[in-house]
Amino acid sequence: MNAKKKLIVSLSLLFLLWFLIAVISIFAGTYQVNPVKALLSGDELSKTVILKIRIPRVLMAAVAGGTLAVCGAGLQALFRNPLASPFTLGVSGGASLGALIAIRLGLAQTIFGFSSITIFAFLFAVFTIFFVYSISKVRGVVATGRLLLAGVVANFLYSALILFIQFFSDFTQSLQTMRWIMGSLDVVGLDSVWKTVLLAVPGCLILLSITKDMNLFALGDDVASSLGVDVDSMEKKIYFATSLAASAVISVTGPIGFVGLIIPHVLRMILGVDNRVILPCSFLLGASFLTAMDTLSRTLFSPVEIPVGIVTASIGGVFFLWLLLRTKKEVIV
Repeated sequence: MNAKKKLIVSLSLLFLLWFLIAVISIFAGTYQVNPVKALLSGDELSKTVILKIRIPRVLMAAVAGGTLAVCGAGLQALFRNPLASPFTLGVSGGASLGALIAIRLGLAQTIFGFSSITIFAFLFAVFTIFFVYSISKVRGVVATGRLLLAGVVANFLYSALILFIQFFSDFTQSLQTMRWIMGSLDVVGLDSVWKTVLLAVPGCLILLSITKDMNLFALGDDVASSLGVDVDSMEKKIYFATSLAASAVISVTGPIGFVGLIIPHVLRMILGVDNRVILPCSFLLGASFLTAMDTLSRTLFSPVEIPVGIVTASIGGVFFLWLLLRTKKEVIV
């Protein structure tokens, strides 16, 4: 099967998977919604639950999961490392620190429909992007190895600052910070969804436009350059596109880990390593995965809702343990 046919078939199947999971998610939850009453009758409560809470939440899960998965696939292509993700570059740490500062200052204002916490989280994430990039330069050249190391160092630094500020916070502020850091898709209405789309989708489109260059880059810098790829320009596009798209998502949902790691891994095992197929499919599978995890977080211990970040981290940990054992068996054989 050629790449184009594989892409069409894969996207069709993945879209059907997402649609099925989305429908299940919309009608699953503590409040049992009757589809007939919600859509055909005058049951205002059911309509409110469906239109104002469930559907926006499903769409936010799709946007967040799809964006993080595409960013993960892009960064793994950039670093040629299957463990690379948006969180590796310090973006999540910067966003968490910004959110904590807003909470600590007691800011409750809303600007352009965004809460102060979201705005601070996004600004600190963007600052981290340029900070990590600038300290990775050596004589005007950015080495991907230094970029990865700088991101890890930034995460450690932010973690220390977060713990320091939390030590002097009261109980309410600490609880609010912990809930934000755990990650949540608790949105009401479509405003946050559309605004996140406007900030996240451009980065995803940039990544999708250079998938052919990513394939050539996988053969090595020299080979890619000899085949007409502007390696330096491509690396900058991947870094800034993934970082900005991930920042837009994390600033609204909080850090939701492992999506950008799990999804590209699964797709490479099933579909191969062609980035022209992996990146588009990553969006739909990431959307399906996070929607399913959010549904699980809402219903597993109903009426108590678990932050979705805990569920994705649990699944991600088990997945990589399985991957490690699988690799060990292959090496032994």
